[in-house]
Amino acid sequence: MKNPIYSASPSVPQQGGSAQVKSRFALGIVIGLIVGLVIAGIPAGYFYMNNSSLNSKYTTLESNYSSLQSKYSSLQSQYSSLQSQSSSLQSQYSSLNSQYSSLQSQYSSLQSKYSSLQSQYSSLQSNSSFLNSQYSSLQSIASLSQTETLENSQTINQPARYYTYYTFNNINYAGYITVDVSSSTTSNTWVEIVGTSSNGISYNSGQLPVGSSGTVSYPVLPGTVQVEIGNSNLFSGATETVTITYTY
Repeated sequence: MKNPIYSASPSVPQQGGSAQVKSRFALGIVIGLIVGLVIAGIPAGYFYMNNSSLNSKYTTLESNYSSLQSKYSSLQSQYSSLQSQSSSLQSQYSSLNSQYSSLQSQYSSLQSKYSSLQSQYSSLQSNSSFLNSQYSSLQSIASLSQTETLENSQTINQPARYYTYYTFNNINYAGYITVDVSSSTTSNTWVEIVGTSSNGISYNSGQLPVGSSGTVSYPVLPGTVQVEIGNSNLFSGATETVTITYTY
């Protein structure tokens, strides 16, 4: 048996529920679309703004890169120039070093020559001094101003009619012999000078009286000279003090 209340009441709630569901579904779709658009719009704006910032930064970096690249090219050019200058300076240094070595060698050679010339100069100066000394000596000889004492204050004791003689072999220059009898115990004292030259010429002064004191000079030639001092007493001896000098 049918229940009219049970069978009628379900049909009304089924229709009202379907409309509500549809209405909620449509509202959900609209809200979803709105939310989706909002959500989709936020990243788009964000990415747009971020892209503009990145583009600005990229432009700045690109400008900085161009500036750095220009500076790098300039520095590379300067480096090439400095490298070229360095090579030129290195070449100049090598050339100057070679010149210095050459000058050093020349200096050593000149130093050696200077030392040799200094030695020769010293030798010539020594020879000059020697020659000047010889010249002065020869000039003195030429002017008969050199004097040499052969015997100095010799005391002679001799018997009557006796003589004492001195022989000199070192007569090298022409000049004269001087015999000075400073004292004698007799007035009969005499002096005689006899010589033989180096080329064989003989000469003799003969007996020259000097008394108890006196001086006799006689020219001589290079060679040998003999000086005789005697007395002509017949019975008594004599004592004389004699000095003999050679002037040349």
